[in-house]
Amino acid sequence: MVADTCFAHPGVNAGSAEIPAAALFDLLLVLDTHRQEEERLNLLDWVMSLPDDLDPARAARAVLDYESRYQGRALSAPLHRLLDVVSHFSLSRLAQFAGERRRCRFNPSQTSGESLT
Repeated sequence: MVADTCFAHPGVNAGSAEIPAAALFDLLLVLDTHRQEEERLNLLDWVMSLPDDLDPARAARAVLDYESRYQGRALSAPLHRLLDVVSHFSLSRLAQFAGERRRCRFNPSQTSGESLT
């Protein structure tokens, strides 16, 4: 599988750890070319192939930065838009949403101002 070998390329430094942006871009490009018009499945395959310790938002930002400097082929516009959306939702941001949702579910009065009694 392509994902098993894609992390041998040099990457860009996007924070404290180096992200293999070229390899991640290459994998997305292969998926985009192989399975056209299935952008969501391509993105899901790509996210699922990421190492466990790599935040998908940071990886997406690194790929978008790499693509903007890359003078070769580009991702399809629909996949590029999906990748841009992913880049805005880091694990820490998602954790905030999850915490808010849990508080709201267990204590509905916290958001609506109503009491259950």
